Amino acid sequence: MRAEDIAWVLEIQSCCYDETKLESAQSFLAKLSASPTSCFVALVSDGLAGYLVAIPAEAGSPPPLNSPTYSVPPTPDALYLHDLAVHPAARGASVAVALIEAYFQALKQLKAQFACLTAVNGSTSFWERHGFRVAVPTGSAAGHMETYGEEAQYMNRQGSA
Repeated sequence: MRAEDIAWVLEIQSCCYDETKLESAQSFLAKLSASPTSCFVALVSDGLAGYLVAIPAEAGSPPPLNSPTYSVPPTPDALYLHDLAVHPAARGASVAVALIEAYFQALKQLKAQFACLTAVNGSTSFWERHGFRVAVPTGSAAGHMETYGEEAQYMNRQGSA
């Protein structure tokens, strides 16, 4: 992902989430700046088909949704998959599979102990198929879960894919 992709990211995001889960360009840019090697886009001939944003974090401490800043913690032990979205027109074309594979490659390269995410929009069973399990956030930022909505589920798994 590059800064120039953010307009496409915002467009895809608006097709996939209700307004309570939308993030600003500044929020995406902060995460991209914090970890450019773990933020990805899937391209098709006429533009972006999907994106995945992941950031080094501490397991059990999900970052807040739509924060205008992000700083990598001093001792990250996880790669937090902050957002995955695929444009509705590209669904069924293995875009999500390719993005998730890129995420797990980044997880290996960073040698993170844990993979973690917050499942929204009823996606828990999707993430369970990728080895994630519902967990209780325990870190200092556990209170950020409320920014994701009532139905959100924090999930994690061991780092190796």
